[in-house]
Amino acid sequence: MRIKKLEKKDYNKYELFVSKFSESLLYYSTKYKDFLEDLLDIESNYLMVVDESDNIQAVLPLMQKEGKFGTIINTLPYYGSNGGVIAKDNKARNILLNHYNELTNAVSGATYITNPLQENIKDIESDIVDNRRSQWTPIDFTDNVKENIMASYHSKTRNLVRKAMKLNIEIKIDNEQFDFLYETHLDNLTLIGGKAKDKFFFKLVDKYFEKGEDYNIYVALLDGKKIGAVLLFYYNETVEYFTPAVVSEYRRYQPISLIVYKAMIEASNNNYKWWNWGGTWLTQDGVYHFKKRFGAVDKEYKYFIKIQNQDIFNSSKEELLEEYDNFYVIPFERLE
Repeated sequence: MRIKKLEKKDYNKYELFVSKFSESLLYYSTKYKDFLEDLLDIESNYLMVVDESDNIQAVLPLMQKEGKFGTIINTLPYYGSNGGVIAKDNKARNILLNHYNELTNAVSGATYITNPLQENIKDIESDIVDNRRSQWTPIDFTDNVKENIMASYHSKTRNLVRKAMKLNIEIKIDNEQFDFLYETHLDNLTLIGGKAKDKFFFKLVDKYFEKGEDYNIYVALLDGKKIGAVLLFYYNETVEYFTPAVVSEYRRYQPISLIVYKAMIEASNNNYKWWNWGGTWLTQDGVYHFKKRFGAVDKEYKYFIKIQNQDIFNSSKEELLEEYDNFYVIPFERLE
């Protein structure tokens, strides 16, 4: 077996391989790969182990960025996109991990982000381990979907959903609402001092993904007025809760809660098994409980970080954010 870099001519074969694994997520897809390359203006280096007949045995998505301190690689960058090896067996997995370790010895820094759906992941060679928590709601119901999804919610969340229903909030899919989604998302993040996704992100979604198949924008309307929206991505067995946005003065009307409920029902009916809420900081108590009350369970994952260029430790948070925007380099508390 040998290591091979993914090329466009391999895309169909690659997609067929990853689709056979229940843990394969949007972030492994070739569409997401091309999307991030354009969005972040970076190079990718997706690695594969292939056998003598050129059949894929294992894959590992990698992206890299050049900056002041040299090359940084992530599996993967951008808002905690999960990567990690997917392999047919341990032999192929070990071949790929050994190659990854060799790569990390030749760059300034590397972060291997594990996949929350993979259990019993062995530690990767690293200098720093950053433990993370993600939240997932199981939605794989075969009958009585509406009732079972509602029953999986905390009583407070059930009441919030019913409150939105009583207000006659209408929920519909409108995949032309990128401008509303972006502007509302920007307002929400500006209000709390957070980092909003760039407008270029929303423009590129429609370029690389198929509306109604790879993504949907769910919109909440009250008396015909748009008051909230959520961008969802779909891949393999998982729905990705990617970008929620709510008009601030209508937050108490709970449009997002009703969108989530309606979207979960439709996703379950379309045979999706998981609703991925994404990572949640340990300090984000309010966000954590919001997701938890939608029947979410915790799944741990890790960042295995290796630093070869010791100058990184003497850098500043501002320098790293400027040089390696959207890439993970090091926990800021580890800077000198």
